[in-house]
Amino acid sequence: MEKERLAIGEAAKYLQVSIDTLRRWDVSGKLRAERSVGGHRYYLLSGLKRFQADLDAIGETWAASEQSPNIPEEYYCEQSDRFSARLNRFGMDLRMAGVLSDNLVPLVVAVVGEIGDNSFAHNLGNWPDVPGVYFAYDVHKRFIVLADRGQGVLKTLRRVKPDLDNDRDALVVAFTEFLSGRAPERRGNGLKFVREICETNPIGLRFQSGIALIRVSWEPGRMEVIQTLRNIRGTFTRIDF
Repeated sequence: MEKERLAIGEAAKYLQVSIDTLRRWDVSGKLRAERSVGGHRYYLLSGLKRFQADLDAIGETWAASEQSPNIPEEYYCEQSDRFSARLNRFGMDLRMAGVLSDNLVPLVVAVVGEIGDNSFAHNLGNWPDVPGVYFAYDVHKRFIVLADRGQGVLKTLRRVKPDLDNDRDALVVAFTEFLSGRAPERRGNGLKFVREICETNPIGLRFQSGIALIRVSWEPGRMEVIQTLRNIRGTFTRIDF
């Protein structure tokens, strides 16, 4: 099991499912197999590990922990240029997967790009401990996870709206109001753009900062904000499409 390529029987044993289940997943697109020259199915061990990983739990734990735990290198974007490169790769993977219409692909990419870029723009030179963004996705399971250990929305918006005093109000402002900051920056505008896309397209958003969580859904096209028990140091986002 240490080799990189696994035959279908070895892959089934690794995931603890039947060979028939793997064949069905291949046909449905849930877990695609590679093909040898002779047409035999095989799987890359790295791909099986990604499929098995709980990407939500890794990102949320990283964003919430007092001390930064280790995360897989493939999901970590320390600098904005690495995030941009991975975002381009995500767009290509999304198109190749064929799970979305051509007009929806750029909208999903735009939502991911806006949230990730916000993390870098609003924490530039002010990361509390570990810089960068956790960025993981599974195009066949149709979700993306983003997280950072930055200052969070409340502290960021207090620079231009000092009367804000809780995480819930900060999220509402970020997703509904246009704010003017240091020219030419307009803080919060990116998240308003994200909300508008998610409310008018089949894209679901769950965004948390501090102890406030905001959900934006296409059906019924609304936004709700709730308080959570777990505190997120920076931000944590899950996007479903």
